[in-house]
Amino acid sequence: MPHAFSRTTRRAASAIVLLSAFAAGASAQTVAINPATTYQTVRGFGGFSGAGWAAELTAAQVDAAFGTGTGQIGLSIMRLRIDPDPSKWSTQLASAQLAKAKGAILFGTPWTPPANMKTNNSLVQGSLLPSRYGDYTTHLLNFASTMQAGGAALYAISIQNEPDFAPDYESCLWNSQQFIDYLSSQGSRFGTYKVIAGESATFYKPLTDPILGSATAAPQFDIVGGHLYGVNPSDYSLARAKGKEVWMTEHFTDSTSSANDWSKAMPVALELHNSMVANYSAYVWWYIRRSYGLLTEDGNVSKRGYIMAQFAKYVRPGSVRVAATEKPYADVFVTAYKNTAGKLVVVAINNGTSQRQLQLQVGSAAPGFTKYRTTSTDNTGYAGQYTVTGGVATAWIDPGSVNTFVSQ
Repeated sequence: MPHAFSRTTRRAASAIVLLSAFAAGASAQTVAINPATTYQTVRGFGGFSGAGWAAELTAAQVDAAFGTGTGQIGLSIMRLRIDPDPSKWSTQLASAQLAKAKGAILFGTPWTPPANMKTNNSLVQGSLLPSRYGDYTTHLLNFASTMQAGGAALYAISIQNEPDFAPDYESCLWNSQQFIDYLSSQGSRFGTYKVIAGESATFYKPLTDPILGSATAAPQFDIVGGHLYGVNPSDYSLARAKGKEVWMTEHFTDSTSSANDWSKAMPVALELHNSMVANYSAYVWWYIRRSYGLLTEDGNVSKRGYIMAQFAKYVRPGSVRVAATEKPYADVFVTAYKNTAGKLVVVAINNGTSQRQLQLQVGSAAPGFTKYRTTSTDNTGYAGQYTVTGGVATAWIDPGSVNTFVSQ
């Protein structure tokens, strides 16, 4: 009896192991979506126009970047450079007007104040003189006024690009206390413009933590901006606790290869995913048009651009990220959103080498989905429809693909 009991016990244990493995496999295929659990509001996806440092985008290129039709990216944010020379501000008006007409958010970033406002009287490095804080604010607001008069009103103004980086080109160094002093004395002058603080090259939280903790400076800005050079996206809980949106305002992943190199394009998809999971409200690529840009130099949409489109065309401004199983497989990454019309959008990235089955559990939140897909050979193409039966839509996603499911 003891021997037989031991065999029975072993059989039961084996059955439990098998059932557990089956349950784990089934669970791994399920994407549980709960629209009632919400995270950040998405302001949009964008890029830097580069006018003044590069030729201005043509009307056709603005259409390709900011349009939402076939073969277009669907960007909704344009980042502009605030030139230290006001006589050059009109350079970027034409493309900014066109982007604005398509509903894009415009925001301006200065790489440096005018040289005569700085400690070293140079456009390179140095710091802003405290005695010129007021003049600098006037400089930024004059840029905003010029853009508004030209039909390209700004949504937000950044105080400084990469204040913690000292390159040998236009730049200006700021520490936390300088930001606190500046915002405390000047922040109220920006009126209805959203103010962006930080834009650290490495999203360095110790730079912005003290600003967020300042009773006088924290109320004077709205958005914590940051870049992702050498770091990965991560949640900024202090910023969110202080009621600030968090924007990723500049990055590019590789400038040595073609923007159509699929092996270098897929990491962009993963960074977009990780930025959304980190509760970023905006993701802004470096140059819109460049050899490694969302558009190539000839103005055609690149593979990186089509990957951006999988988010930008369907996760429109005002959408809210909602709860979804993030990693149903080790090589599959999922986020979900509810748009302003109440429809669901699910973005699923298969970074592996095998087909994966997803069971999208949505209950009564959607009757079905239409899928759009980008792969090494597809460009945001129509990829089928999926009916929700019993609260679940079952779909396969191909290896090396970015897929967007839009509820019907």
